[in-house]
Amino acid sequence: MTDRLAEILNAKKTEKKKLFLPYLTFGYPNIPIFLDLLKICQDQGVDAIEVGIPHSDPVADGPILQESSYHALKNGVTPEMIPEVLSSFQLKVPLVAMTYGNIVFQYGIERFGKDYRQAGFQGLIVADFPLETSQMLDNLKAFLSVIILASTNTSGERLRKIGQESRGFVYIVSGKGVTGKTNIDIEQIKPVITELRKSTTIPLLIGFGVNLPGMARELALIADGVIVGSAIVRFISQHIDDSELLNKFAGYLSQYRQALDQVSAI
Repeated sequence: MTDRLAEILNAKKTEKKKLFLPYLTFGYPNIPIFLDLLKICQDQGVDAIEVGIPHSDPVADGPILQESSYHALKNGVTPEMIPEVLSSFQLKVPLVAMTYGNIVFQYGIERFGKDYRQAGFQGLIVADFPLETSQMLDNLKAFLSVIILASTNTSGERLRKIGQESRGFVYIVSGKGVTGKTNIDIEQIKPVITELRKSTTIPLLIGFGVNLPGMARELALIADGVIVGSAIVRFISQHIDDSELLNKFAGYLSQYRQALDQVSAI
């Protein structure tokens, strides 16, 4: 399979652009507003959008993302609903699904790949699947780029294998902890990037705990871009009853885009 997601993101890199991937929980705070938020992400120049599939036990997620997931589940969101809704919602930016292994298996591995690809998804992150377990997803790799996580405590040899096996991009977990709660040490991340560069040319993106535009800018100096999750979902939750949510959300995203573009211009 052609790694379409890597092609799209590498084309952005060729333009000297740092990559910005926001995270949204599908159906949060409700489906109509979620779809509006997707459109705003596209309008604000994001390079792809990570879409979290609500899960009853999201072990890698911090409190903010857990709450958004529970909220969406209470609203009746199911994994089958997601491609049904998004297949008729045209976006120009690629989508990346973030989920857990049991959801993919219960859905059916190949069926999941087909359905989500037809709905505009190009990539898949299975948060509880390490390098070895990702081979269990071979039946959907014809449809979706399977993205593997790397961390600051991963050995050099293992990092090189992750670089060889990951598709779309490599998701670098910034440090120990769940999403939104990570203490980031840039000096610990630099060796991870050095090792990964030895085995791959796909983008290297840093996520977990990227909470401020200034932090995103600092991380983009050493990587190809950032993934911002908890900070974005927290912003939505703080403005959930605000009639100006959509306008304020656009302004919030633009702060990250501008911070990353400052790095691109260097």
